[in-house]
Amino acid sequence: MNRLKLFIVMVLLSLTILIHAQPNYATPQTKEVIEKMLKAHGGLEAWQNIPAMRFDNIMHNNYHAKNEFAWWIAHEVFDQKTRHVYLDWDFNDAKIAYDGKQVWSSNWKKANPTSSMLYFFYYFVNLPWLTQDDGVQLSAVTEFEWPDYGKKYYEVKMSFSQLPVIGKSSKDYFVLYIDQESYLLQGYQYAVGNRALLKSLGQPAERELFGPLWRVITKYTTVGGLVFPSAFRTMPEANERIVGNHVIMNIDIKTPFDRNKLIKPEGASIDFTVNQETKE
Repeated sequence: MNRLKLFIVMVLLSLTILIHAQPNYATPQTKEVIEKMLKAHGGLEAWQNIPAMRFDNIMHNNYHAKNEFAWWIAHEVFDQKTRHVYLDWDFNDAKIAYDGKQVWSSNWKKANPTSSMLYFFYYFVNLPWLTQDDGVQLSAVTEFEWPDYGKKYYEVKMSFSQLPVIGKSSKDYFVLYIDQESYLLQGYQYAVGNRALLKSLGQPAERELFGPLWRVITKYTTVGGLVFPSAFRTMPEANERIVGNHVIMNIDIKTPFDRNKLIKPEGASIDFTVNQETKE
């Protein structure tokens, strides 16, 4: 009898974990649209089975101050199971890493807090699959016609019931625009609520979010059967002036994560702003 009770408890616990790991769909249509999007991008299981991911993130922003380097170039590496991170900013001779316990950096001189950089582009590259993360809430489906495109998209707001990952905020959100024929993610809005990042951007203390900014994906690349965005641009409004041009290159989903990269070098700085969500 005791063994039977233990078995029942274990089964119930397993079911609880499985249920807990599901996103919260507002309607059956939301679930249908999101699942078709996942399939169009290569499927969830294939993405979850990636041992590690690396890519080169290249951004150009014409609105940087004249004394700043307008190109942001980083080699980004992620352990898919633990979400540990290593970022190598070659052009800035800087490095950032997160080993599951602390965020450290070497020679980082930009205003953005290092914790806010950890998963910034990881979300942009993997957004379709990250809809399945724990604590994600997905709204009812509406339609949106993108200006000048003459085409309607499924619109779903993606928000969070809890802190998603280190350096982000539970106030963050995305508004997904999904092609009604191909079901590829064609664009999105995004807003960030990390207090340390808002402060570094010079936002008023009472402001809880930066954004939303609009993003349109202009090119995809397929790696190992998974469809990733490889070029996109950022605008303050749909189809307004471009404030950022982005290219994602050299996506690698086979090379194992090198944990030696996570070892903090002598003299590295520690970021103590990792989970700032509330007003200071």
